Amino acid sequence: MSLVNQTDLRILIVDDNPDIHNDFKKILTRDVATQTYLEDIEKKIFGETDSDKTLLPQFHIDTASQGQEGVNAVEIALKEGNPYALAFVDIRMPPGWNGIETIKHIWQLDPDIQIVICTAYSDYSWEETINELGQKENLLILKKPFDSIAVRQLACALTKKWQLVQDARNYTNKLKQEVQNQTSSLQKSLSLVKATLESSSDGILVINNQGNIIDYNQKFVGMWGIPRDFMTDKNAMQLCEYMMQQLENPELLLNYFKENGSDLDSVRIDLIKFKDGKVFEYYIQPQKLDQQTVGRVMDFRDITKRIMLEKNLEHQATHDALTGLPNRVMLHEKIRQAIKNSEQDGSYFALLFLDLDRFKLINDSLSHAVGDEVLKIASSRLQTTIRTEDTLSRLGGDEFVIIFTHLKHENDVLAKVNNLQKVFLEPFAIDKRNIIVNCSIGISIYPKDGNSADVLLRNADAAMYRAKEQHGNGFEFYKDELNTQSLAKLEQEMQMRQALVRNEFFLCYQPQINLKDGKIMAAEALLRWKHPEKGILLPIDFIELAEETGLIIPIGEWVLRQACKQNKIWQDSGLPPIRVAVNITAQQFSHQDVVKLVKDALQESQLDPAYLELELTENVIVSNMDIIRAMTELKELGVTVAIDDFGTGYSSLSYLKKIPLDRLKIDSSFIQHIQSANDDEVIIRAIIAMAKNLNLEVLAEGVETQNQLNFLKSHECGDVQGYYFSKPLNREELESYLKNPANLEIAETEKE
Repeated sequence: MSLVNQTDLRILIVDDNPDIHNDFKKILTRDVATQTYLEDIEKKIFGETDSDKTLLPQFHIDTASQGQEGVNAVEIALKEGNPYALAFVDIRMPPGWNGIETIKHIWQLDPDIQIVICTAYSDYSWEETINELGQKENLLILKKPFDSIAVRQLACALTKKWQLVQDARNYTNKLKQEVQNQTSSLQKSLSLVKATLESSSDGILVINNQGNIIDYNQKFVGMWGIPRDFMTDKNAMQLCEYMMQQLENPELLLNYFKENGSDLDSVRIDLIKFKDGKVFEYYIQPQKLDQQTVGRVMDFRDITKRIMLEKNLEHQATHDALTGLPNRVMLHEKIRQAIKNSEQDGSYFALLFLDLDRFKLINDSLSHAVGDEVLKIASSRLQTTIRTEDTLSRLGGDEFVIIFTHLKHENDVLAKVNNLQKVFLEPFAIDKRNIIVNCSIGISIYPKDGNSADVLLRNADAAMYRAKEQHGNGFEFYKDELNTQSLAKLEQEMQMRQALVRNEFFLCYQPQINLKDGKIMAAEALLRWKHPEKGILLPIDFIELAEETGLIIPIGEWVLRQACKQNKIWQDSGLPPIRVAVNITAQQFSHQDVVKLVKDALQESQLDPAYLELELTENVIVSNMDIIRAMTELKELGVTVAIDDFGTGYSSLSYLKKIPLDRLKIDSSFIQHIQSANDDEVIIRAIIAMAKNLNLEVLAEGVETQNQLNFLKSHECGDVQGYYFSKPLNREELESYLKNPANLEIAETEKE
């Protein structure tokens, strides 16, 4: 079958008899003999037509011998955009589909095609045909035998009908397109276009001034769960009563439904809350026609998710994510409210600043996950000690603040502090461990210790630090002199920040001696601060504050880079190569990529990794898998890894088999008690023996006497470090010793 012009009317003949095909083609081909007769027939059917119009259209006729072939032809015609207008289908076409089955398949593809069933009287009756195909307006039956006139009449009438249907559809589509193009202007008149109503994501209801339902969309019905009868009855008040039953406070919306002509031109926007927790926003505006208000358009939008999100965001903004307690933002508001209440009734209130003792050790030793569990248990226990009118807040880290309100006397807070301390008596059971946790408490009283949230918090914080300095697990009331101490600490922090910029820090190096050959095999880099006013400061004077403020991160990085750089300078100058040992803190592992930091420092200085030693305390290493993985990467670089202050932590010795280590440094506290504390000597011997079994080197720190040295030698300790050999040396002094190791002398004060 070939493609035809779009103006041609296509007819399909489906019959298993080729002679029938030829008959249809002869009948439906124009000839002069039948022209006049057919014109008369057309006038009777359609009325007067143009005189110059040819009555019999130009039909394009295709044929098919079986039903399946005919269906394929219909499908191809549709794809080409040139469908058939009419199909004559024989009722019997053995051995394939009969006419009924063929028509079913054709209409599945093209429900608009006109169908004429060609059937004998012995075939299906009209009733049977309708039962099979349904009552269709585009279905006719032509009884066999049939004459040419009848066929032409049917072909002309049905194709004309098909053309009219197509024209009507095209016209309808054109109208739809015009409506769509005008949608933006028609939105102000939602009741005029039902399609627009249904496309809205809001529920829309239109009521006229007589209280009848004019229009609505299905979104409105679904949002309110309205039965169909309510919408069918068109009674707005009946609908209103059903809607009001679902609301917490229905009065406002109910009054608006009852308005009969009064204030109909007003626009209203408000929220309604449902008994089940849903929240709708509604927007009511007048519906106008020719400047006259004819009704009201009510627009309902479900904003439940938005309200819940806003509540969640507000909660997140004012509450701690870990414990669910009020955070700093809400705490300030609670303090301001407490001040207002105290001014009104003349009562006192106490602000307690709590900080968990040694919490950093828990994080470093047992992991941050365990630390989080401690905080959650602590917050839960503290919650049991406060009243409804009191407030428990978490500021961050391990810091909590409690507001005890409506106190008659300042000393009323003592009983409450006692209850707080009791909640920490029971160990915290976490991960099959019983962890002992204590807290330090600082107390400020309103109005004696401040009249604003900031001042009260600052003073309670200062009192808490005073309690912590007294070995923790206690409480302190604020005193005026604590402010002076806090200001001094703040001043030192600022000076420390400036020290980094002004290059006031420098390194000393304490030699580490191999006992077998007496040579310097390494030197530990020790930080010093050349303070412009206080002179040389040791780490004990500032390192705790550096860790507290986070300055230990940039300071530790400076130490690592400086030590690597200096060691490379010594080697390049021809001095005997030694390792330089640098301490790495837990905070550096927590806040930096230490592996990358070490790589950068080595690359920058061009120092061979074999000449860098990293020292970590065992509390930092054990139970922290991230640090253990980092240590493995450092070992792969060729860096030496040591545990500093070994024996003073809380680790299990079984971990030593799993951790990539090179050496253990016995803490100096054990060395100091040699020959005075038998327990310490036993520990030293055990550490040395254990290290040998694990193929680890051992270094004893803090060696200061000949007796200590003799003991260590007798138990085959490999390396030593301490004032007996040398104090920490500046760069020039260590260079001198490296040039002439024989100059390494025992400090005179220590020989005695």
